[in-house]
Amino acid sequence: MISALRERFPDLPASILWKTDLLFQGVRYTDELEQASAEGAAPNYWPYRKRDAGGRTHPVEVPYLFQLEGGAVARVRVDDRSPMSVRRENKSAPFRLFEDDRELCDVSFVRAHAWHGFRTSDGASNYEAGVEQLGDMLVVNVTPGCEYFTVRKRCAFCAYGRFSPRSEALGQQPGKILPDPAAVKRLGEVLHAAVESGEARHVYITGGSTLSVDSEAERFLPIAETARRAVGDKLRVTCGSGALDRAGEVRLRDAGADSCCFNLEVWDQATFEAVCPGKAGYVGRDLWIQGLLDAVGVFGWGNVASAFVAGVELLPPAPGMTPSQMLASILEGASFLLDRGITPLYSPLWPVEGTAYKTDDGLSPELYIQLESEICRLRQKRNFPVPSWLICPGCSYMLLEVDFDRACGLHKQ
Repeated sequence: MISALRERFPDLPASILWKTDLLFQGVRYTDELEQASAEGAAPNYWPYRKRDAGGRTHPVEVPYLFQLEGGAVARVRVDDRSPMSVRRENKSAPFRLFEDDRELCDVSFVRAHAWHGFRTSDGASNYEAGVEQLGDMLVVNVTPGCEYFTVRKRCAFCAYGRFSPRSEALGQQPGKILPDPAAVKRLGEVLHAAVESGEARHVYITGGSTLSVDSEAERFLPIAETARRAVGDKLRVTCGSGALDRAGEVRLRDAGADSCCFNLEVWDQATFEAVCPGKAGYVGRDLWIQGLLDAVGVFGWGNVASAFVAGVELLPPAPGMTPSQMLASILEGASFLLDRGITPLYSPLWPVEGTAYKTDDGLSPELYIQLESEICRLRQKRNFPVPSWLICPGCSYMLLEVDFDRACGLHKQ
C-alpha cells in the first residue's frame, strides 16, 4: 500500500506513509515482536494469540508502540493479513520494517517505564490503579464504565465503555457517580511514582460518561484534585470528561486541571444525533459546543480541544454523506473551532466487534491522509499547531496531526 500512497501523495514524508500503513494494516506476527518485548519494550494491552503446531493458541506478549524516525510513534497492531513485518538479522542488529520483501526503514519500540514495577500500598499495579503508559503521557481512567451503555444510548463506534470486570475491579458500579476512594488513593500513589521517575510529560484524565453535566463534574473533580497533588507543578494535567457548563469548568480548573478536551465526536448535527444518541439526548449538541466555547474563557485560548471520529458520516446509523460532503462538514467544524481557540483532533473510524459497524467498514487511509492534509492547511493559515499538552510526537500513536505539523514546519506551542 505504501507505493500506492506515495503515488497519491508524492510530497509527503515517507515517515507519514509508513505510520499510516502501520495504523491501517498493522504488521503480521514475527518472532522479533516477542523478542522486542523480552528486551524491554512496553507491553501491548492485547497479547497476540500464537498458534502452535497442534493448533492450540496461547498468548504471546508483543510491544505496544513502534518508534519511527524523528520520534513519531504508532501502535503495534498485529494482523497476519498485513504485508508489513518486523525483522532483524540477529539479536544484536536493529529492527527493520519491511513491506513484503522490501526494506522500508529501521524501527524501535517505546520501552516500558521504570515506574511500571511500582506497586501501591495495597499491592496494585499501575494498570490496576487505572493508569496506562502512552508514550510520555499518563492516561488515567479509574471510571471506565459509561452510563450511556446502561440506557442503551452508547456511541455507535464505542465498544470499550461497557461495565466489565475491569470497572468492577476499580470499584465502579452502574449509577455510582463518584470514583471509589480506594481507587483514587491508588491513583495518587502511582502518579507520584511516575512523576518521580521523570519519564512522563503530561497527564490525561478520561472515563465513562455520566448522564448529566452536573454529575460529570462531580465524577472528575476528585480525580483532578488527586492528580494535581500527586504531580505537583511538574506535569500538565488535562481533563477529558464530557462537556461541562461554565461553573463545572471553573471548579475543574480550580481543582488542578490546566486544560480540557470535550469530545464532540462528529460535527454534523444529524450524524451526531444518530451516532452519539447519549451525548445528543442527555447533553445536546448546542450545549456541548457552548461548553467548549465557555472553556476557552476558563482555561485560555489554545487550552481546549475536542476529538472527532472521522468516517462515521459515511455509514449507517448516520444518514449518510459522500466523501466530499464529509470533508466539507469536517472542515466547516474545524474552522469554527480553530477560530475560537479550540483544537480539533481526528482519528479514523476503525470498526471493532461489538459496535454498529462491520469490521471491514471504516475510513480509507487515502481519505484520512487527504483529511489530515486539509486540516493541517487550516492550522497553517492560523498559525495554530496542535498543542503539545494534548498530543506530542511521544504519545500521538493513532493520529497524524503532529506528524503533519512537523512536516510542514508549523511552530510548536
